Amino acid sequence: MNIIHHSVTNGNRRSQAGVTVNYYFAWIVRGGILLSLVLGFFHLMLLNSLATQGFALEELKTERISIQQETEGWDIALAIPMSLYALQSSEQVQEMEKVDKRNYLYVREGEVAMLNNW
Repeated sequence: MNIIHHSVTNGNRRSQAGVTVNYYFAWIVRGGILLSLVLGFFHLMLLNSLATQGFALEELKTERISIQQETEGWDIALAIPMSLYALQSSEQVQEMEKVDKRNYLYVREGEVAMLNNW
């Protein structure tokens, strides 16, 4: 009876060790699942943040293009008076004769020629 008791006790310890291993393994699996859920949620939030920044970046690009077009418009508006000033200050233009009496001859529809009456 001693031998049976001893072998039953030894087997009981082994089954108790197996239960302990299964218990810890179950906790590891649960922890892994929980960690996967937390990391998945974090990944989802990160992707959402990046998508939102992408829309903001696209809006800023559109605004930059409109400002660039406005700047080009102002450059053209400034270039016109500057070119007229350059024409008026040109020596060739300043040496031209001033016409007091202007006579026009209609050549075709919408086209005229100036007659030179000395």
